Order: sequence, then C-alpha cells, then structure tokens
Amino acid sequence: MRHRRRLSTQTVQRRKTSQLRPGRAPKEPNRFIALLKYILILGFIVLVIYAGYKYLLPEIRQKLPALTLFSKAQPEITKDVEQPPLPVEEPVETATNETQPEIFVKATQIEILNGCGEQGIAKYLADKLKAINYDVVNTGNYLRNGKPYFSVKKTRLIDQVNSDETKQKTLDLAKIMGIPREQIESFSNPNPIADITIIIGQDYKTLSIFKGKE
Repeated sequence: MRHRRRLSTQTVQRRKTSQLRPGRAPKEPNRFIALLKYILILGFIVLVIYAGYKYLLPEIRQKLPALTLFSKAQPEITKDVEQPPLPVEEPVETATNETQPEIFVKATQIEILNGCGEQGIAKYLADKLKAINYDVVNTGNYLRNGKPYFSVKKTRLIDQVNSDETKQKTLDLAKIMGIPREQIESFSNPNPIADITIIIGQDYKTLSIFKGKE
C-alpha cells in the first residue's frame, strides 16, 4: 500500500510540473515583409491614380465636353450682345515744316555821358533808347583830365569800333536822335566799353529825341 501511494504522488507531481512548463511562444511576423507589402500596395495605388489621370481623363473630356473637371467655369458670352469696338490709335501727324532756330541779333551797345551838366539828362536818354531796343551799358558824366566836364557845346556820337557795321549803326542812331552827320566821329578803340558813345552837349534841346522833355 505504501508503494502505490508513492507512485501516485509522483505521477501527480509530474502532471503538475508538466502543466507549469510554459509552452512555445508564437512566432512574431517579419517586419521587413510587412513593410514591403505596404510599399507595394501604396505604389500600386499611386500607379492606378496616375494612369487614370493621364489616360482616362482625356477620353472622358472628349466624350463629355460639357463636363469641366479641374477647370474654372468660363463666363458665358451671348451672341446677341454687340461687343464695344476696340479703340483705334490715331496716327500721330509728324511736323513737315521744321521750326527754324531763331537767329540772335546782338543789340547795339550804347554809352551815354552827360557833357552839359543837366541833372538826369543821361538817364532820360537811356530810357528813350532802351524803349527802342538799344542796349545801354553805361551812363555817367563826361570826364576831361579825370574831372567832370560840362562845357560840351554840341552833342557828339563816337563810333568806338570803326567798322563798316558800327559806322552804319552810328548813322542810324544819328537819324533817330536828330544829330547832323558832322557831329559823328570814329575811333578805333582796342577795348571799347560800348559800340557807340553819346556825349550830350548843351544843344540837346534842339535834338528831336529830347522834344517834349520839360
């Protein structure tokens, strides 16, 4: 009886120990194979989308022209409405006659000297000549030996350049002022202050340009 009990207890212990042993763990799936499957599936989807966009979409557009995919709706233009005419650029008329440059004529330069002693007489004559486009460059008293001299009897015109041009200008000025030709002098001045010098004498009241002066 003792021997049977021992066997039974050993059998029970063996069963218990066999139940307590852990079984084999299930094998884990290979991660590389799973990743490869995912990439293949994704690539297949992309390929299908690309083929549909490239080949199927043009055929759909040809068969259904009214269907506008991936495009903005264009505004409708009715044939009955008259469109405004486009602006026409008018040709610019070119000037046929070119403007000629103005020729600058130098005014005759005049110097006026008071040789009679009448106050303000040089300024009065200067204003008269400026009004008829003479260029009065200097006014003052007539000097002799560095001092004012007011005993000039007759008004004189002195051509300071002594050229054909200034001679004619002096004659023209003598006519304007009413001075006789014998009261005109010519002098070749190398550095003239003016073309013509006027020395007002005591006979100024008899000259036509001074008529009307009080």
